[in-house]
Amino acid sequence: MEALKTFDIKSSIVESTNELFETMLSMDVELSASEERPLFEGGRITGSLSFAGKLMGSIAITVSDEFSKEMTASMLGMELDEIEGEDEINDVILEICNIIGGNLKSNFNDAGMDCVISTPSITTGMDFNIESMNMDRCEYYTFINQGNKIFIEIALKPEDESAVDPKKQLSSIDIKKFGTMDIISSTGDKVIEFFDAMLSMDLELIDTPDYEPADIPKHVGTINFAGDVNGSLNVKVSGQFAHVITANMLGISLEEIETEDDVKDVIGEMTNIIAGNLKTAFCDSGLHCVISPPSITAGKNFKISVLNMDRYERFTFKFEHHEITVEVCVKIDEAALKKSLEAVEKISSIAAADDQQKSIDALVSGDSQTPSSIAQVKSPDAVSSVDDGGGGDNKKLDMVLDIPVELTVELGRTKIKIKDFLALSQGSSVTFSNLEGEPLDILANNKLIAKGEVVVENQKYGIRITELLSRMDRIKNLK
Repeated sequence: MEALKTFDIKSSIVESTNELFETMLSMDVELSASEERPLFEGGRITGSLSFAGKLMGSIAITVSDEFSKEMTASMLGMELDEIEGEDEINDVILEICNIIGGNLKSNFNDAGMDCVISTPSITTGMDFNIESMNMDRCEYYTFINQGNKIFIEIALKPEDESAVDPKKQLSSIDIKKFGTMDIISSTGDKVIEFFDAMLSMDLELIDTPDYEPADIPKHVGTINFAGDVNGSLNVKVSGQFAHVITANMLGISLEEIETEDDVKDVIGEMTNIIAGNLKTAFCDSGLHCVISPPSITAGKNFKISVLNMDRYERFTFKFEHHEITVEVCVKIDEAALKKSLEAVEKISSIAAADDQQKSIDALVSGDSQTPSSIAQVKSPDAVSSVDDGGGGDNKKLDMVLDIPVELTVELGRTKIKIKDFLALSQGSSVTFSNLEGEPLDILANNKLIAKGEVVVENQKYGIRITELLSRMDRIKNLK
């Protein structure tokens, strides 16, 4: 994305940070010329949030514990000794993160890089480092106020190239499903499946311990949700178990792990798979959301908090003497939900008034801007120009009949463990799930439209169709 390369992040951050500290905290801050990560003596607090959409990434704002108290007192108009606890401090840091991150998001949107932001989270402790994985552009800014440091990190990349299913954008929304959704089935089962299929490890669900040793290094993979559902998912493992998982995933010994980046990549991908499964469960309930890229917090003696959520779920699994804890903190975004409902009603009314030609064009072209979205909410019965028997007004299809369609025949599929995949070599055999003699799948533009059996004519392979979808279903599958 060329716009990301040329976008002036610095001006946006400097302007919003100066204005916020001046108007809300009555503090003057100055941008430091140093680009190095500042050192914080004692404890520190970091507010962070994620971007998702055409632009993905994160922003994190870090200050010392002592300065966070001064900022809180100044914003709330009180003395330092009047601050009652960490909740007031957390609220102030979250608000600052929301304002600076929200201003940056607005500037991205104005530049054509549409994105949304997640609910911010708070990380506190003395020894930790937060890193967003596999970013294209990273920038760091340090501001100074009377010797106190405000460190701002921004990490960004363009969206992953994957189409959004318009059906999930236009689904009917069932809020009751959010309250009753069995998150441990959606998320916990995926954890067990991941460790079994990818790592050949059998996990056992155990009671989550109340106490967590502070001096043991740990890795926490975090992914944030934004949209109708806001919140985050954290996957927490000890530093030792993170290395065991990495070695097992890559099919190497512990001694062969080259860098900590390998460990972070594996933990990040594991978190991505688990969060992606939960996102699918939300979307299937009609709650459309997107997820951020994973970030990894590594260190010891720190904790991550996400405040003001509707649901908090926490469960722990055990493998031998190792443990993995999954935390899900989510809530429904009422404003986004209202917009989704209004969009569905508007599109439905447009669809009811639209003509049959646009429906046919949408089904074939897959144009997500207008026709295809409309076609998603139209009843198939409304498209009377094509019927199962081949009748109707076929002239309306003339404009698309010469569009080429790629036909492929699929012999079979299978899943193998990553270590087995890496062990493949010339001469290796791979067994598919299909049985001998079963009909083969025939795909049009990667969508199933028929089944058939192999034939050989004039020394060339062919396929004899044994089962075939109706013309209407075949047209639907072309989008």
